[in-house]
Amino acid sequence: MSKDFKLILPTPEKLTPIQALILVQLLENPKYGYEILRNLRDAFHGSWEPKTGTIYPSLQALEKKGYVSKRVKDETTHYSLSEEGKEKLREMSDYMAFYFLFNSRFIESTVANMPPSFIQEVFMKIHLAGIDEMIPEAPILKAVRELSDKDLKRVFLERRKKILERKIKLVKKELKDLDG
Repeated sequence: MSKDFKLILPTPEKLTPIQALILVQLLENPKYGYEILRNLRDAFHGSWEPKTGTIYPSLQALEKKGYVSKRVKDETTHYSLSEEGKEKLREMSDYMAFYFLFNSRFIESTVANMPPSFIQEVFMKIHLAGIDEMIPEAPILKAVRELSDKDLKRVFLERRKKILERKIKLVKKELKDLDG
């Protein structure tokens, strides 16, 4: 999978996808530019490598729009979400919920309409890239049934089982913490 992937996701309100990601990062507390860059790189697990030449112009544009403010402390510029920026994110919450749903349905529809030979090719690339978690359960199980390579089927199903067991473990921990 390419690390040179351009982030071209649509966003409302004349925000670039990178600007939206930056606003979300600033929800909890101020951050300096390199910290935002590092967090984005970590979050994308190597599938996208944002550059400083993308982050800093985006921060400047957000500041110009009034969505972020900056403060220099110990020669480091920290960026904070302004009240206008918080309001913009509140306005975008419906869009974000719809976007998550759309992406899930897009993946399901795409997988459902792939011929078995192409599914095998795509799934092998997904597996080799270590991004098995991105595919919703129903389409992955349907697609796995159609794979001709039984060893590959087993690999995908075992990997899926581990992913789901890890997710269940996280949910159980949260429930236990909730019950105190």
